[in-house]
Amino acid sequence: MNNAGGRALILALFVVSVAITGGIVTTGSAVAVDDDAVQHVVAQQNATDEDRNETTPHRNPDDYSEDGDLAGVEGVLMDQLMSQLSEGAIQLSEGEYELASEHVDEEYRDRLGQYVDVAGQTEGESHEEQFREIGEQQARLSEAVQEYREKKEQYEAAREVGDEERARELARELEMLADEIDSLGGSVRENYDAIEGTTGSDLSEPDTAVEEVTDDVQAEQEAVREQQFEGTELTLTPERETISFLEPLVATGELRTTDGTPIANEEIRLDIGNHTERVTTDSTGAFTLEYRPTNESLSADELEIQYVPETQSTYLGDETNVSVSIEQAEPSVSLEETPSELSYGEQDSISGELTVDGVAVDNVSLAVTVDGERIGTAVARNGIFDTSVSLPAAVEDGQQELSVRLPFEDRALAAAADETSVTVSETESELSIEGLSDGDRGVTVNGTLSTADGDGVRGEPVQIQIDGATVGTVTTEAGGTFEETVSAPDSIDGGEVTVTAVYDGSGSNIEAATAESAVTIGDAEPQLPSPVRLAAGFLAVIAAGLGVWWYRRAAETGPADGTAGDGES
Repeated sequence: MNNAGGRALILALFVVSVAITGGIVTTGSAVAVDDDAVQHVVAQQNATDEDRNETTPHRNPDDYSEDGDLAGVEGVLMDQLMSQLSEGAIQLSEGEYELASEHVDEEYRDRLGQYVDVAGQTEGESHEEQFREIGEQQARLSEAVQEYREKKEQYEAAREVGDEERARELARELEMLADEIDSLGGSVRENYDAIEGTTGSDLSEPDTAVEEVTDDVQAEQEAVREQQFEGTELTLTPERETISFLEPLVATGELRTTDGTPIANEEIRLDIGNHTERVTTDSTGAFTLEYRPTNESLSADELEIQYVPETQSTYLGDETNVSVSIEQAEPSVSLEETPSELSYGEQDSISGELTVDGVAVDNVSLAVTVDGERIGTAVARNGIFDTSVSLPAAVEDGQQELSVRLPFEDRALAAAADETSVTVSETESELSIEGLSDGDRGVTVNGTLSTADGDGVRGEPVQIQIDGATVGTVTTEAGGTFEETVSAPDSIDGGEVTVTAVYDGSGSNIEAATAESAVTIGDAEPQLPSPVRLAAGFLAVIAAGLGVWWYRRAAETGPADGTAGDGES
């Protein structure tokens, strides 16, 4: 074989080897980074002085897979994350809200996912939580600032046409947004500092941009406050520090404007955690507050109490803290109305009382469960709860315990429950499927699990069989639908087969069901993987080409004496 033919054969064999391995050549631990926009200079760890004086080509992390350079890829991704945060903050300061949001949207989250994958394979410290938190905060900050600017325009328009009622309503909304922006801006800047401290990066430019944005909003809102509101001061003096539900917080208080004028003879709203108390001031702005702790932690040493003005009020809110020591009380839950029988999807009413030594408990949520499965929530209002619940499929039929429980732990109220026995009825079901072959060994199965009334059953497992052999299990989705692609076992011949969906109903109150569908599949002979089939095709073509080449070479050369008979040619 001459040199040209040998080179052709070697090239052909190389192509075949690549085809057999699926076209993948690896040189170590590869890291996939799926964004071609990522470009960064990765310095070689052992570069010589001469190398350092040369321009290092940019490397795309998509292609960067040399063994031992994961730390370099991690640095590339971290730089990209900080660059997107920085650009987003700058765009925000320039009023480009959509661009600011784009810098911390899906692309940022994808880059963060890549960073997390790589950081998990290196020995350095991962900053995943910091980047995740700051991305979410900066995204919300951009939204809040944009919302503030839009509402500010509406506010100015309302004032211009003399609609003071609408202007004050908008001013109140602006006040809440300004508070949120101030809080978010502070959190973002704190996270900038944390990242700078652990990575040595310089985030002073985005830090300044965020500071300018929050300062501008606060300055604008200060002008709105002067136009629409008057500041207030709330003071409270408790009778005792140790409190409980049966020995509530009792405090005398006063509400005045910042210049000392009493807010007299008004009903005011005081928020304590997620509870609201309403009291009425007298002619001097004084009032008495009584509050029974319920879901406060036993470790709490103070309660924050906020004055919340009405939307159209000319006053701003205020808050104060009261020192406390909370002792636990034992509540009592009692069921009064419960169903004797429960069925899947049916609405049933449950009612009862929540008290402590006969004193009604207000604004506390209780969990309603059957056989440990939560089926609803009941909220006690002035000691009474009344709710409607619906039984899910995941409760087994038969006699079960229905419970209403106050699920507290280490709170001002201790945990408590009441329960009763109910009968869970089995519900008739229907299962339908349709099988579609891909022309080979694969079968896509679509189906629906529902009740006899046509209500889809979600979250239940359905087993897929082909000619009695189990080939997969799928869980029903919303509406009871499911879809699964399975492969016929090699032990099953080609031709028409029976695809069966089996729902055994175990652990549920839905009746078992099966459904069948006839499907024609391809030959049962084992099939080579596609890369191998491709390689075989390459080999056949190469073999044929080599045969032709060899025949022509022999024909051109002829016998040793240089002559050829008619028969030989």
